[in-house]
Amino acid sequence: MSLKPFISVVIPCYNDGAYLPETISKLNEQSYTNFEIIVVNDGSTDSVTLDVLDQLSNKGITVLHKENGRMSSARNYGVKHAKGSIIAALDADDYFDPSFFEKAIKILEAKKEVAVVTSHIQLFGDFKQVARPRGGNAFNFLFSSECPACAIVRKSCWDEVGGYDEQMKMGYEDWEFYIRITKQGWLVEVIQEKLLFYRQTAASTHKNDTIPHRQELINYIIDKHHDWYIDSLKKLVANKQVLYTNSRIALPTIFKMLMNRLKKKHL
Repeated sequence: MSLKPFISVVIPCYNDGAYLPETISKLNEQSYTNFEIIVVNDGSTDSVTLDVLDQLSNKGITVLHKENGRMSSARNYGVKHAKGSIIAALDADDYFDPSFFEKAIKILEAKKEVAVVTSHIQLFGDFKQVARPRGGNAFNFLFSSECPACAIVRKSCWDEVGGYDEQMKMGYEDWEFYIRITKQGWLVEVIQEKLLFYRQTAASTHKNDTIPHRQELINYIIDKHHDWYIDSLKKLVANKQVLYTNSRIALPTIFKMLMNRLKKKHL
């Protein structure tokens, strides 16, 4: 009988201690129990968070401390200390459905080409909405991130691509991470159920950092993967394929728009 894969749950935390007890409690409800929990204190400053982290340390949960470096740095730091062959990336204020680990592990065991597993997302808190990322191959990640940061990833794949880009401090670091993974031929699978619960607050990184710096972040991603963008668009146009976002879009139009942007810097 084969041993069950060991999962390392890596949770970055910056002043989100008020949510951690619920997040940990939800993890302990998982039907799949072969995992460890690693909380990375990314330079938290508020007393509530520091008190909660002390309590978690006393309960046998691994708590690592580092200077503030934002999410990419904290995730990578936690993974360096992980014992598992599978990484479950989770934010401090979010949680998974109790069945998620079990369902995700079955997919990874059955489909060797899949490196990442996530699910549909139930947003809650300040506003409620359901998000349905598509996952898939590299083409699906050309124009948007089709997988949230909270997901299960093979550690061998994480190590192969070098983890998160620590230069990306304002968001979209997960999008760029999945571009590198899918460029290697790996696939991202999305379970068609709401198994990730994503909290919406006034302090969210997406609202306060990512949206205001959206153009800058997109430019960074395109510049970093310039040749891949051009090659991928040529293939899409040559094959007369259509990419789906919220509606059907003609690829020649997208190709022309992106080429115009790239030519300003690179040609």
